[in-house]
Amino acid sequence: MTHTLIGLITGEAIVHHSRPSGQGLSAPLRRGLLLAVAVIGSNAPDLDLLYTYQGTSTSTLRYVLWHRGYTHTVIGCLALALLLYGGVRAWLAWKNLKPSPRDCGLLLGTAILATALHLGMDYLNSYGVHPFWPAENRWTYGDAVFIIEPLYWVAAAPLFFRLRSLTARVLFGAALTAAVVLGAATHLVTSTLCVMLAAAIVLSLALGAHVTARSAARISAAAALGVTLVFVLAGQIAARRAEALARSAFAGDRMLDHVLTPLPVNPICWDLLLLETHQDRYVARHATLALAPRLLGAAQCPTLAAPQHTAPLRPVVAPDTGAVHWLGEYALPQADFIALLAHHCDAAAFMQFARAPFLATVGPKSLPGARSPDAATEVLGDLRFDRGPNGSGLDVRLGGSSGVDPDGARPRCERAAPWTAPRADLLR
Repeated sequence: MTHTLIGLITGEAIVHHSRPSGQGLSAPLRRGLLLAVAVIGSNAPDLDLLYTYQGTSTSTLRYVLWHRGYTHTVIGCLALALLLYGGVRAWLAWKNLKPSPRDCGLLLGTAILATALHLGMDYLNSYGVHPFWPAENRWTYGDAVFIIEPLYWVAAAPLFFRLRSLTARVLFGAALTAAVVLGAATHLVTSTLCVMLAAAIVLSLALGAHVTARSAARISAAAALGVTLVFVLAGQIAARRAEALARSAFAGDRMLDHVLTPLPVNPICWDLLLLETHQDRYVARHATLALAPRLLGAAQCPTLAAPQHTAPLRPVVAPDTGAVHWLGEYALPQADFIALLAHHCDAAAFMQFARAPFLATVGPKSLPGARSPDAATEVLGDLRFDRGPNGSGLDVRLGGSSGVDPDGARPRCERAAPWTAPRADLLR
């Protein structure tokens, strides 16, 4: 939905800010094609889901390694844009329609911009992308925007009455309603912010109904850019606060990374993972960080933490303040991770994705398909997506002899993907 609405904003902005040449395609057809190219292009990189998502536990490795893979690179996006443009030109030829050179330039430019915006939007969250493959294979993270940010939907709301399809209006209206309902039902959005979100939706719809199509496109584009700018600036502040917190509360530790995710509709409440090493141990500390504790303290912020964890967390030996509320701590000797990779190819592959890894032992009751009633299985997961043993977290089960040589020798693992392990600093 978010990528589709960003495509809608992009397409409408291009339609209303490009001068018609008076030749080539008719204005209605030109508008329809530009909107279609913008919306399809804004979703095109996620075509990798056709391969990576199979809805079974055995597909976890394929999903984490190849979703946001080659199609989420600069080269991949450019290839998708050219394919999309080629498809439009083929359709026009089939219909015996002759676009002008200006029409062709706009269609090609829109396809390139739309796929690039998908890559940029995905960069903004904490999941990560590796846009510069094959020159650079590291994951990069924006750590600035929640993966489903309703404020982008509000930004597109002024365009609601420009949609000519009743089906599109119904779906868009349902999405705007769901943004408020789900925010309240999941408790990820405070009641005050839910009211403000609903008011912003109504105001955006009313504004869009009383301005010209050109003005509506300008308002939506400015609002989307404004939302991005607010969260990016807040993310920079949150990153500095996280680094200062690590220096003051854990002065003897070496910081590896900090993972930041804002709460939806809320640039002052952030989910924080501090990843550090203490002597020979890897330590990950989970907290809620408040940027304006006098307005809303960390303990009063909504939390992204799941009710249950697969990772064995313990209390953090650090006091809560108005700016930070500690949720738990995970620790493991670095040598255990290194030994694990020496005997499990699946673990080595998963570490090419895991930014905040953890290792846990899961009992048979919560693990369907365990080898025996008394079996327990090691699980390698990522704290960013730990949803508990019965949740939908991204993890791999390492029970049995999968990936281990029958003689107990170190297996010869093929490199699963070209991506550099995010925690290569932990595995040396």
